[in-house]
Amino acid sequence: MPKYCIAFLVSVLCSSALAENDKPWTIYSNADFFAYSAPVSIDQFASDFNDDLESGDTAFTHDRFEIGGKWRGFRLGYVHRFDYVTEFTDDTALYHHSEKNNIPLAQNRRYDLLLDVERVEAKGFEVGYEWNFYKGMTVDVSYSYYTDLSELQSGSAAVLGDLTPFTDQFKADANAILDTISLTNRDLSPLLTLAQNVEANLAIDYAYNEPKFREPQYREPVITGAQNPVISGVSFAEPSGTGYSVDIGFNWQINDQLNVNLELIDIANEFNWDNAPRTITTFDLNAFLIDAINLAQNLVDGQIVQPNDLIDDHINVQIFNEDFDQELESRYDLEVNYDTNYEVELFGWSPSVGLSAGYYKTDTEDFPRIGINLDRMLFLGYDIGGEAISLGYEGKYGFLRVVSDDFGFKDARTFGIVAGLNYSF
Repeated sequence: MPKYCIAFLVSVLCSSALAENDKPWTIYSNADFFAYSAPVSIDQFASDFNDDLESGDTAFTHDRFEIGGKWRGFRLGYVHRFDYVTEFTDDTALYHHSEKNNIPLAQNRRYDLLLDVERVEAKGFEVGYEWNFYKGMTVDVSYSYYTDLSELQSGSAAVLGDLTPFTDQFKADANAILDTISLTNRDLSPLLTLAQNVEANLAIDYAYNEPKFREPQYREPVITGAQNPVISGVSFAEPSGTGYSVDIGFNWQINDQLNVNLELIDIANEFNWDNAPRTITTFDLNAFLIDAINLAQNLVDGQIVQPNDLIDDHINVQIFNEDFDQELESRYDLEVNYDTNYEVELFGWSPSVGLSAGYYKTDTEDFPRIGINLDRMLFLGYDIGGEAISLGYEGKYGFLRVVSDDFGFKDARTFGIVAGLNYSF
């Protein structure tokens, strides 16, 4: 965030003189930050989850800063963006909130834990062109090429079933069955019936800039025999790479009163990582237990068994490096403005009243919104999806809009700021 602020202040200094519409060269800067968190405040989602927990299955931020120049419809600029999108189940939020705040979890129920994440930070250059396609209609196409990628996280981790599968009752029932085993009774089949009620499945598949599950210390497990060495041959260094994205904007001034603006964001994109670390893991406890009981049955029946085969058959862990391609879901932002030609009197000012409606669609959440504007300069709106108030100003030399559901900011679950300045010469 400090780097964004410094660059934005530099652009403000570059924009200190007045711009004129008929001048072909323009230096511009745009900053667009928008964050949303459903279960807790944005601040606490990024830290300790020490907040009242609400239902919800997503949190994300899309942040972008650019500065550059325009000439007769052409645009060239520097771009720095950060995107973080995560989806999860209500159980995942509950589990994380309970762990962070030392709240006991109910153990007599199944949990469906899922965390799906896409994260990337990218720096590069943008080229764009605004085309007067038709009378009153313009099309703006931009292509961004990213020469520097960092902060990779792409994939998911999931656990389905019991958090504590081996309860005290399970252990007591198992011991009672084992107490009946003797030279005349070698039947372990009652354990199979008991094991049918145990369910816990683990599935992990993600590429990353730093390991999250102690991968550098991972040893292939064994039941008997010497311990395996720590995994080797995998580089856990943060990967780098290049990428691109394409945005398309449409603006149509249908008549003097009605304007429609549509932005298609990341309509095409890809981030190519070189030699990225990746982990794939699967484990089914129920299947493991059933095979373990059958193996124990063979053992008490006097057969030769190989316990380590259980590990090979059921615990599948792959940790490796590969060139990895990441893609973000596209978004769109639609806004319709209508000038009513109705004027109001405000302290000697007689602005025209305009109405607006919009719809911002992301991969995980939708944000319909409504608002009014005065002389297309001052804006007051309500974001229905984020349950947030929006305030804005648009002038000849720049614009600013802030949206938040709590202007204490630290308690906000929806927060965004869009600002821009320009200098023409």
